[in-house]
Amino acid sequence: MRQRRSLLLAAASIWCLLIVLEYPVYGQGGPHLSVCKDGASPGVIQLTPDPANPNKSALARKHFYLSSSPFNLANNVSLKTAPSLRSYYHNVGASPQLIAWLEENNCETIYCRELTEAEVKCEGSDPGKCVPEFTRAYRNALGKLGGNQELARKWITNYEPLSSANLRTGFFEAKRDWLKRAVEAIEKQVGSDFRIRSTTADKDGIAFFYDLCPGTYYVSSIAPIDIAGAGLLWETPKPIRVEGPPDVNKAIVVTLAFPPGKDKKNFFVGKSVSEISQ
Repeated sequence: MRQRRSLLLAAASIWCLLIVLEYPVYGQGGPHLSVCKDGASPGVIQLTPDPANPNKSALARKHFYLSSSPFNLANNVSLKTAPSLRSYYHNVGASPQLIAWLEENNCETIYCRELTEAEVKCEGSDPGKCVPEFTRAYRNALGKLGGNQELARKWITNYEPLSSANLRTGFFEAKRDWLKRAVEAIEKQVGSDFRIRSTTADKDGIAFFYDLCPGTYYVSSIAPIDIAGAGLLWETPKPIRVEGPPDVNKAIVVTLAFPPGKDKKNFFVGKSVSEISQ
């Protein structure tokens, strides 16, 4: 009974951590219930990846920011200091296979999805793609959990080497802290009372900013997003206009596209750090 309680507590802790990782406290993307001037109705901006691009899933679970003033990243943020997924995990000793798994699944932590039986046992796949951290942690979990394969698979992150904070949440925390400083720097340049709003894309890379009074807005990822080892970021150079009625009943769709391509109305192409910093 005591062991069962311990296991349930461990599961609850993991679930809480997953919630924290999925919904970071950079700001609020949901409705603010704003009261607009002259009784105007608020609108909605929907961010969506270019559906025709094979990289569209790379925007899943990523964070985006909304401002009524230009972000001016080149002057307000030190983009070259932003944490890179590949560099971070390489520096903490992660295997090339784990880094490849994170990139392939567009994950910033090992919590982004539950590991399959084939992944923890290294079965039914190319042996060269087997992640040694997964198989080692699975064996350690089996030894501690009396050989219970299902529990070992589900609670694998409690066991070495996956229990290491660097492998579990280190990159997420480094990026969160960098973003916090970047957002504060941008807000400070605009004014002491100015606040940037944020939201998190879903598993399909779609995100919403709700309850926007009529006016002009700008969108940015602020931090580069890792795509196949390269960092791309989005910063809308032209404002996105939110009108009042009669368009209030539909969201204004803003497409985040991938190079090559040119910006056009509500269609913005991601750029590398070097392009933004020039």
